[in-house]
Amino acid sequence: MSQQQLHEHIISLSKATSWHSARDEWDLDSIYRSDEPESCPCGQYPIIEICVIRNRLNGNTTEVGNVCVNNFLNLPSDKLFQSVRYVSEDAGRSFSEDMIDYACRKRIISQWERDLYMDIRRKRKLSGKQRAKKDQVNQKILAAITR
Repeated sequence: MSQQQLHEHIISLSKATSWHSARDEWDLDSIYRSDEPESCPCGQYPIIEICVIRNRLNGNTTEVGNVCVNNFLNLPSDKLFQSVRYVSEDAGRSFSEDMIDYACRKRIISQWERDLYMDIRRKRKLSGKQRAKKDQVNQKILAAITR
């Protein structure tokens, strides 16, 4: 894994010409888990947790591994992937508030689904309809972030 390769890649897609300035131009656009191993611009292979980042000054996008996004770009992807891993291990578990908010912002789930999920996510005993809806939302989110 080469920090220098990542720095050069990000700088080449940025307006700024220095790493310190260039990394401040980028925001987390979306996340996904890849079915097939991919490579990070730093050279790390294999990676499956991919972050799509967007430069807010020029609109450029690139895909970077979750570890690089957290270690070098300081964007908030790790909490989202932790939540995905947690629910992937047991589909009956609940996503974090951050992940539910992300899914709603990305229109993976509706505002109504978000509000319902937030009301029931910490409850231990759910009605049949609540359980079915929670399971449906969990599946929608997992399906939307898997490629």
